[in-house]
Amino acid sequence: MKAREAASLLVFGVLAVVLCAPFATAGAALNLESDYVNKVLTLRHFYTGNHLSFAADGTLIGLEATGPWTLDGQLRVQRIELRGQSLDIQGRRLSLVFDKKGKPSRDVVELIDESEPNADERRKMEEPFLNRTVEIEIALGPGETIEAEIESAMDAVFVKPSESMAELVPDCWREYFEKSEGRAITVRNTTLAPLRESPGVVSPPRPVSTPEPEFSEDARRAKYQGTVLLSFIVDTSGQVLDVRITTPLGMGLDEKAVDAVRKWKFEPAKKDGEPVPVQIAVETDFHLY
Repeated sequence: MKAREAASLLVFGVLAVVLCAPFATAGAALNLESDYVNKVLTLRHFYTGNHLSFAADGTLIGLEATGPWTLDGQLRVQRIELRGQSLDIQGRRLSLVFDKKGKPSRDVVELIDESEPNADERRKMEEPFLNRTVEIEIALGPGETIEAEIESAMDAVFVKPSESMAELVPDCWREYFEKSEGRAITVRNTTLAPLRESPGVVSPPRPVSTPEPEFSEDARRAKYQGTVLLSFIVDTSGQVLDVRITTPLGMGLDEKAVDAVRKWKFEPAKKDGEPVPVQIAVETDFHLY
């Protein structure tokens, strides 16, 4: 009799585990929605494309180009769910602009809402940005619990709030984030010791060739314009080195400005008649009209 009772209890226990498994998965999915839906996430690598697949360690599966972080770095989560051994996320990519003080994280859709009074034109301008969706699939690795697996996968693909963006962005952005995060400024990546223009002591470099930057297509759609402030070094041969973004504009225009300025040519600055490297700042304008 005792053997039968033990067997019955064993069968009941197994059945209870099987019946509870779906509810555990549903509970995990429900927590995912409250934790992530409508939240803004930042990718560790600013991959373009509308479908991205990652291994559990954050390695991209397949090939994708990278783009400006202001266009391809952030997404607002619309849906997140577990499917077998993977985490599926759908989000809308944010197109970031900067306010007059140079602070980031403002979606261009907000700017369009404020600046375009005509409702039909506003909807037309917003549509391309509202439809910039991306599907992300992340494989789950081994973990003690499903929660630990999800946390590990998310940390491998997305930036944690405690992390510095200065470590993730291209060099031209590093100083901007170091300043905004209150970090020490990285020493300029050059063996030169650049001087600054000084009337009567150091003559300024003279521009020889200054090709204009291209307008980004996204900025043109949003009718977004303004000025990017850059700093860089002009070396003793008149070449541009170490371009850094001081006051950004967003929407991929900052990278367009950097690409253009890197092609500029100068007659070098001089001190006592001899060429010397100097650090200068320039404004690059983006205007539609």
